[in-house]
Amino acid sequence: MSARDFLATDSLLVERARLAIMATLAAANEAVEFNALLDALDLSKGNLSTHMRRLEEAGLVEVRKAFVGRKPRTTYACTAAGRAELASYLARLEAMLKGAG
Repeated sequence: MSARDFLATDSLLVERARLAIMATLAAANEAVEFNALLDALDLSKGNLSTHMRRLEEAGLVEVRKAFVGRKPRTTYACTAAGRAELASYLARLEAMLKGAG
């Protein structure tokens, strides 16, 4: 794969914050709370919310909203489609880097 082919890649994961979000969720053994993602990724609430909405609309993450006591709790989990997209994106990146050497 050439660098030109990689640049033509149409993936939500090209954006570094979304790639970091997906990597964090894929590595987790369970759903991750919104505040834990905020701490891990050092993003603003609005920025994280915007990225999560895009990933959810694409079917890459599952969002669960619940109340714990009287407090809202939002958690996110990587879907099977999300894991597949992450693996595919990383394979394309690796192929491009191998071609550069």
